Amino acid sequence: MITLIDYGAGNLHSLQGALTRLGFKSIRAVTPADAPESGTLVLPGVGHFTAARAALVARGWWDVLPGMAATRPLLGICLGLQLLAEGSEESPGATGLGLVPGMSRLLGPGVKVPNMGWAKVKARMAHPALPDFKEDWLYFVHSYALDTDGETVLESTHGRPFSAMQARGRVLGFQGHPEKSGPFGESLLRGVLGWMGEVPCA
Repeated sequence: MITLIDYGAGNLHSLQGALTRLGFKSIRAVTPADAPESGTLVLPGVGHFTAARAALVARGWWDVLPGMAATRPLLGICLGLQLLAEGSEESPGATGLGLVPGMSRLLGPGVKVPNMGWAKVKARMAHPALPDFKEDWLYFVHSYALDTDGETVLESTHGRPFSAMQARGRVLGFQGHPEKSGPFGESLLRGVLGWMGEVPCA
């Protein structure tokens, strides 16, 4: 069972719709007490880093997510990936969860932000969740992103190269929105969730 972390600003409708189309069962959890004891956790996110962090703190997620991620898979999407990292230029002084390395930085220079629309993503390193991936197009809506580093699986470019998918152990994150990226995006979700141990219903 997939747990969608519901902190009030995560665009859960389209994500849950994509999971349903793929045959995965999911449940929304407003607090950790609402979550099943096993299965993949998904942290979606839209909006401002500070507001999302405060909402996760208020609903009891912030302090327990690192411990939960030690025993079960965790997938971040869009702002969710940035929250998994060490922090963001959008919120100076506010720490992230620190589950993947790096700080989110403003995109650029010399480009329009937010970056809204389709952009090509390409493989930077092999990952067992996406064994045959080379390149394709993913839908993005963001102003900040992690720099590429040794744990970047997919990269894209908007003013500078940035991490489109980051992974450390069973903690992964997409900067783009696979749930809004048509058949390709759904294939990404299917591959990652299958690697995380989720099995679609017959």
